[in-house]
Amino acid sequence: MTPKAFYKKYGRRAATNVAESSGTTFLNFKQIALANGAVSSKLAEKLAKNSGGKMTEMEILYPERYSCDASENETDPQAA
Repeated sequence: MTPKAFYKKYGRRAATNVAESSGTTFLNFKQIALANGAVSSKLAEKLAKNSGGKMTEMEILYPERYSCDASENETDPQAA
């Protein structure tokens, strides 16, 4: 699941717990989730681990490839 989907499904409390366990802030996680903010591979690894497997590194690093909502994608992978 992407960070955006995680935030929408589990809310602020869970996002804060994952963020703080990963050494970052809720506001940084929110930027990653909602504004497609940049994230390092090291932070992506920590977020994935601390989400209990709900998010993967690839979903965090490349959310546009894993979005279930086509309107969130710049291009629709179904059209390719």
